[in-house]
Amino acid sequence: MTENIRGIGINTGSVTPYGNSPKGSEAKPDETKPETTPGAPQNSQVKPDDVLNYMANSAVGVYPQATTRTYDISRYVTPEQAERIAGFVTSFEDQVAQGLLTLNELEEFDGLSEAAKYDIAAAMVK
Repeated sequence: MTENIRGIGINTGSVTPYGNSPKGSEAKPDETKPETTPGAPQNSQVKPDDVLNYMANSAVGVYPQATTRTYDISRYVTPEQAERIAGFVTSFEDQVAQGLLTLNELEEFDGLSEAAKYDIAAAMVK
């Protein structure tokens, strides 16, 4: 291995050593700023609750609620297809209700909320 640092291509002429103070007008300290100790807490200008409320509202898209629209299903599906889809939905609802009955009978799921039970029952449907 070689001891030649110039072979690496480092430009050591443009590097200023740490600790040199700037010259001229840059060397004057700003006297208008009050000095604070490094460990002293700064006075808060904003209430913490306002910050948390802002963060909560900005994380979730708050959009104006759209008006409920009704759709003319006959424009999109035939009556036979609408009946078949309604049968699938009814079958799904029956299977979820059956799953809820099963979950309510088991002692392991007594501590769960109803929403969690609905999620599990819906996931059980295949």
